[in-house]
Amino acid sequence: MMQPTCLSIFRQHRNGRLGVCIATGFTAAMAATAAAQSPSAELDDTLVVSATRLPNYWEEVGSSVSVILAADIETRQYAFAADALRDAVGVTIARNGSFGGVASARIRGASSGQSLIVIDGIVVNDPSAPQGGFNFANLGVADIARIEILRGPQSLLYGADAIGGVIAITTKRNAPGTRAYLEGGARGTVRGGASATLGRERAYARFTVSGARTDGISRAASGAEADAFRTIAGSLTGGFALNNHWKAELIARYSDSHAEIDGFPPPFFSLADTDETEKTNDHAVAGRMLHDHDRFSGALTISYNAIDRTNRDLGVETFSAEGNRLSADYIGAINLTANARLIAGADAERSTVFVSGIDESAKAGAIFVLAEIKPLAGLTLSAGVRRDEFSNFDGATTARAAAAWAAPGGWVLRASWGQGFRAPTLFELNLDQFGVIPNPDLRPERANGFDIGGEKRFSHSGSEFSAILRASIFQTRVKDQIDFDFAGSGFFNIDRTRARGVELESELHFGERLSVNLAYSHVDAIDRETRFQQLRQPKHSGTAIISLAPTGQLSVSTSLTFNSRENDVPAPNNGFIRADMRAAYALTERLEIYGRIENLTNTDYQDVSGFGEPGASAFGGVRVRL
Repeated sequence: MMQPTCLSIFRQHRNGRLGVCIATGFTAAMAATAAAQSPSAELDDTLVVSATRLPNYWEEVGSSVSVILAADIETRQYAFAADALRDAVGVTIARNGSFGGVASARIRGASSGQSLIVIDGIVVNDPSAPQGGFNFANLGVADIARIEILRGPQSLLYGADAIGGVIAITTKRNAPGTRAYLEGGARGTVRGGASATLGRERAYARFTVSGARTDGISRAASGAEADAFRTIAGSLTGGFALNNHWKAELIARYSDSHAEIDGFPPPFFSLADTDETEKTNDHAVAGRMLHDHDRFSGALTISYNAIDRTNRDLGVETFSAEGNRLSADYIGAINLTANARLIAGADAERSTVFVSGIDESAKAGAIFVLAEIKPLAGLTLSAGVRRDEFSNFDGATTARAAAAWAAPGGWVLRASWGQGFRAPTLFELNLDQFGVIPNPDLRPERANGFDIGGEKRFSHSGSEFSAILRASIFQTRVKDQIDFDFAGSGFFNIDRTRARGVELESELHFGERLSVNLAYSHVDAIDRETRFQQLRQPKHSGTAIISLAPTGQLSVSTSLTFNSRENDVPAPNNGFIRADMRAAYALTERLEIYGRIENLTNTDYQDVSGFGEPGASAFGGVRVRL
């Protein structure tokens, strides 16, 4: 008897069956795991994983979420994940110069340490960084299948560091075939990568390798010496069905990057050309067991990730940092009735850091439960609670509630309220160098936030025009925010912040040949004590992308990126508009050539005060699909 496909299982969930699967050929197998990973089978854009850590139909999700698919990444020729995130609503990228400069993501005005980054279920935030943020500078797109941006406090399902939201990245699994690309362009830039899949259905393995190198530009806007950058990365994903109820998965990632950077030399100690370098090595591995038994499914994941950073000046080590995280978690879901399910889980982790005189480790554990019911046709309600405990400071209890209503006429209305917290990092708790006094009494940062929004889909029989319009309003308040107090010579819970705003998105399709994508964010993020706008957070930002396919082989697109003035140190960053243009031509079904011009108008701008960005740059390449 033929087993149901992944899509048919998801359809059964809408009639009461649990909508989770692993791959075509598995009977109702579990898809997601403890930290926003998606199923091994590729998901389409009608499904969202990150909102409940299980696949849900878009119209059943009460949270604000955006999805960037592999097709978008390829069509828009993004080189790094940060490039894709820059075009997403509600997200701001702050980068210390291009080509390997530290790139931080801020969601709805939250700091980079208040945004949780998850790759295939592995939390990759850097435990050795002062705030625990993630650096996107070295994360390429060669193996990315989808990026989900879940906005607003999300600590119920994700625990610490999810005040602004969650960026959940899923890599490609058992997508068939072999693919490769190679491109080159301005400033001696070369990028390339290849991936291949072995097996299918009940057993598969996928390998990806990619790399890039460039002569770069001066990191310091005032400098004249180009700062080179090179990176290489590899990943492996594999799965094996033990039987119709159990499956094992393995995920492994590795990257090694080397960047020339600029510093603050005497006698002026301002950003200028230096001979400093930064070497970064990070790796992660996870093993997973997934099971499905009638109405009950679950996943157990054990993961380890580590990062090692070393800075040198003329060959002499000037800074080093090491951090690692070992974690285990379980998430399960049970159908109580045809219209109610319970999702629950537990997790534990141990993190260790060696940086700036700190040699410390800490443990944490949590349990959570989330109930989801459908009391009426088209209405989905969910609510839950979580408790976290820590070995080195007080614990935290968080809650969340959400609702989604698929109303007649193509409307979907959403509302959510949630709490979030950011745990003090080991760096903040223990730093005792340079006259800094350790503060073991730091409390977690706490947040409350809500958003209300909806979407409307337009389509008319007999017309080629269709559209999707989305809008949301939000507000998040944070108390006990941790900051460095120069008067007290240490880290303290001294700040309160507030972010509120509006997010607008639209997708307009004029037949198969022309489409327009628009995104706009208004984020009023202030320090509630000083009333000043937070650093590196524009009040207004947006992107317009116009795509045209005049023939079946040729595609052309143009994008405009707008960013308003930002507060920064030592000087504000001026607003700017940047234009990019791209084109691709399919010579055959398996061979495609492409090219793009970035910063077409040679706009002079800065993401971070004092750090330069490249002017007009042209790139071209070829893609092969076998």
